[in-house]
Amino acid sequence: MTRLKAWLRAPFFSPAGFLVRAAGLAAVYALLHLFGLRDYATVLSGGLPAADSSPRLAAFLGMAYVLAYFGWVVAVPVLVLASGILAGLERRFR
Repeated sequence: MTRLKAWLRAPFFSPAGFLVRAAGLAAVYALLHLFGLRDYATVLSGGLPAADSSPRLAAFLGMAYVLAYFGWVVAVPVLVLASGILAGLERRFR
């Protein structure tokens, strides 16, 4: 448990910090996907996921899902690669 707390309190610009942020983004995307918000991404093309849904709520949920998706596709790989590169540089120049 203390090791988990140490990982969560890692400085932002550290290998552990990058991995914690990547895991957080992945968890947010996974939760939104499991709750079925993928259907709300249809607001990008002008459609509503269900006839009885509120347009404002559908737009909010759709944009939340799209932002989480882009975080998963763009930010998570970058953070994981940055973590590996930074860990290698710290090891090399220690």
